[in-house]
Amino acid sequence: MSSRSIDTVALLKDLVKIESINPSLSPKGSGEQRVADYLERFCKDNNLAYELQHVVEGRSNFLTWVPGKDPDRRVLFVAHMDTVPTDNWASDPFSAEQKDGRVYGRGSCDTKGSLSAMLVALSTFGDRQPNATIVVAASIDEEYRKIGARAIAFSGTTYEAAVVGEPTELELVVAHKGSVRWQIEVQGVPAHTSKPHLGVNAITGMAKVILALSEHGQDLASRTQPLVTPPTLTVSLIEGGLELTTVPPSCRIWVDRRLVPGERPDQALQEVESILQALRERESINVRSLLPALEDPAPNSSETSKIAAVAARACAEVAGTGTYTGVPYGTDASQLSLAGIPCIVLGPGSIDRAHTDNEYVEMDQLANSVEIYQRIMLSY
Repeated sequence: MSSRSIDTVALLKDLVKIESINPSLSPKGSGEQRVADYLERFCKDNNLAYELQHVVEGRSNFLTWVPGKDPDRRVLFVAHMDTVPTDNWASDPFSAEQKDGRVYGRGSCDTKGSLSAMLVALSTFGDRQPNATIVVAASIDEEYRKIGARAIAFSGTTYEAAVVGEPTELELVVAHKGSVRWQIEVQGVPAHTSKPHLGVNAITGMAKVILALSEHGQDLASRTQPLVTPPTLTVSLIEGGLELTTVPPSCRIWVDRRLVPGERPDQALQEVESILQALRERESINVRSLLPALEDPAPNSSETSKIAAVAARACAEVAGTGTYTGVPYGTDASQLSLAGIPCIVLGPGSIDRAHTDNEYVEMDQLANSVEIYQRIMLSY
């Protein structure tokens, strides 16, 4: 059976038309269940074995596979079903419009394009049997806490390697950043703003905290890495105060600390805690971190792994791509690597289009990704 016997573009358009916004990111989000329902029908139509892996109420990973010559070996291909919200779209984000060699719509490149290509590659082996069992997983919750990938990683099923579908323009990502995110709170004392000396201004205290964190962020820039940019720290949200005529009794910020391979979340947290402790002692600021943090570790680089070598060869043969690279964003690889699975990240589309109000994937990249994925599946 030819890899063109299933229409990859038609499959992608069907998936884009299914709203699957992560419900943790928007109350309007329906989650991934309707995508999983569609994949169940797809597998039945194409005689593929499948199962649902329950993760949390109403949300399940979907897995399908083709047995390999050696049943004890397994290679994982994973792309997520959930998307970010669509609040800024002027047109219909689920129209799956096909125009100028592109498919438009929320999730088209992030990552229903990768998922479609993986499914078509798996479905069209014909009489060819892979060396290892090939599992294609559609995961939940990548856009928030990656609990779907974590459930796969610690399911008890072992994998020799994993290919994570994300929009890399068919270049080969062997390293990427992780993150740790948490809130910091400053407590003050309320008073009438006509007599502010009777209170303690939490916003003023937080301003000193932010300046100290900004200096720390500048120091992080000196920590160079060979494949990814240096670690960063961003104060991304702030809230505080009660009303206009009251000295603010509290103020909170959200901190987004990007980790590079080799850094641990607890190390990043401890560095900030040292800064906060100095402010407590020097400025008498009542400041604390609100934990636990949201942790998304940076996976170890896979540049010396077998899966990277096999993928590089397939990329070069099909698309003239495959240069080893690193990226600043996170993927499901962060959770899979916790189980010791070597991971690469590879897929159609550009990360610059992900999460935008004009998201699209190029159809020529979509077609090439089917061939690349299938070559990896059959030759690993």
